[in-house]
Order: sequence, then structure tokens, then C-alpha cells
Amino acid sequence: MLTYEKKPKSDYGEIVVDGKISDEEMNTAIDKMKADLDKGGKLKLLEDIRAFEGMEPAAFFKDPRFGISMMKGVSHVALVTDAQWLKVVAETFSFVSPTQIKVFERAKIDEARAWLSAA
Repeated sequence: MLTYEKKPKSDYGEIVVDGKISDEEMNTAIDKMKADLDKGGKLKLLEDIRAFEGMEPAAFFKDPRFGISMMKGVSHVALVTDAQWLKVVAETFSFVSPTQIKVFERAKIDEARAWLSAA
């Protein structure tokens, strides 16, 4: 499951991953994020990775292309996960990304939200 939501008065959008990501879910999330990016300004994201069990092939090939193209419109990412491998990937990517990326354990999701609101 993949969802994306940005509440009207919120400072940031939230992505939730919990299980396997379908192509349809990826399309829906991309469309919603594009709409928020098209409003102008920089977008901040909270990525709540509860469980990641892979992606349908069509979704997999969309993700890198969209991710790279949208990074110029994202100022901050709070990655919330307990998966060690995702922490390592995010911390490594943060060295070459123009986006500020900070990793939080799942138990500290409220700290992640506070960090984004203060950014």
C-alpha cells in the first residue's frame, strides 16, 4: 500500500508505505504530489515506511524517474522507518541530494513532524 496526502493547512505532505506498492497506487500518489508541486514553492515530505514488501514492476520503473524529477521541488524529507537498510540508503543519498533528509525511528514520528513544521 502506498498513499500520499497533504492536508490543506499542513506544512508538509505525508507518504505512507505499508506492504507492496501497486502501479495504481503509485500513479495516484504521483498525480497528487505533482498537483502540490505545481502550486509553487517547496514541498516538505514525511515518508512513513511501516513495511516495504516490494513494488509491481510498472510502479518500480516509475518511481526513480519521478523521484529524480521532483527532488528539485522538495526542500525537506523526514524518513520514518525502523528498517536499517532504508536508513543507510537515506543517509548515503543525503550527501548528494539538494534536499535536507533526516531519518527518524518509527517511535519518533511526532519528532519528525515537528522537524518538518519548524523547517
